[in-house]
Amino acid sequence: MSQANSPVPADDRVREVRHEAQITDLADGREAEHRRAHPRYGVDLDVSLGSEHNFYAGFAENLSAGGVFVATHLLKPVGEIIELSIHIPDSEQMIKGTGEVRWIREFNEASDVPPGMGVRFLELEPGAEDVIEQFLARRDPMFFDDEDF
Repeated sequence: MSQANSPVPADDRVREVRHEAQITDLADGREAEHRRAHPRYGVDLDVSLGSEHNFYAGFAENLSAGGVFVATHLLKPVGEIIELSIHIPDSEQMIKGTGEVRWIREFNEASDVPPGMGVRFLELEPGAEDVIEQFLARRDPMFFDDEDF
């Protein structure tokens, strides 16, 4: 039997390197303080975002009482403060406020997850928290244990 056709023990096989989406997080060394405080819910909502220099739209893929993940290719730097408006179906009120970009997930064509930003709410307009809670009460939470908001 030639060496090319000989079986290779499992321990000697070269593992294929997987290139997943890269997440960039705040690097301040206080991991325990950045653990999620609110359950996250899968959603499909339109989001408008603004900063000092521009305005653009994205899609909210998940939402919690503490923040939102916005799927977008137009990533802002971690730590940037942005204005946001989220349209909630079956509600006349928009969720409006400001948030801080806590982490970003960069585009990677080898990954099936979209790029985007995890945004922690800093300040919401009066009544917005009630709208979020009522909307989320009709959904089952997702499970995440290591992202912040």
